[in-house]
Amino acid sequence: MDYHANQGDIVWMNFDPQVGHEQKGRRPALIVSNNRLNRFEQVTAMVCPITNTDRSIPIQINLDGRTKTSGVIMCDQAKILDLKERNAEFIESVPEDIIFEAVDIISGFLEMI
Repeated sequence: MDYHANQGDIVWMNFDPQVGHEQKGRRPALIVSNNRLNRFEQVTAMVCPITNTDRSIPIQINLDGRTKTSGVIMCDQAKILDLKERNAEFIESVPEDIIFEAVDIISGFLEMI
């Protein structure tokens, strides 16, 4: 695997095996982990799957015409996965505002209330 994850990259990944309501199959995913973690871990990264099923949920982000990838970023399904074992392949990078929004949503899941 020659690919090295960068925050904001969209990659093709294999999400199988899946359990319960997790996304499955080969699909695009957004790398949300920062480059410090990506360089430290080297083969793993935190990703959010992308689906074409838009349920209009506020914790999911619609990709717009600025990316060739279409669909909805599922911030509610962020997980750390092995990029090598799941055959990650670079597609493109998203505009900065999209990665900021995704990280903000995921950070909100971890806040103490």
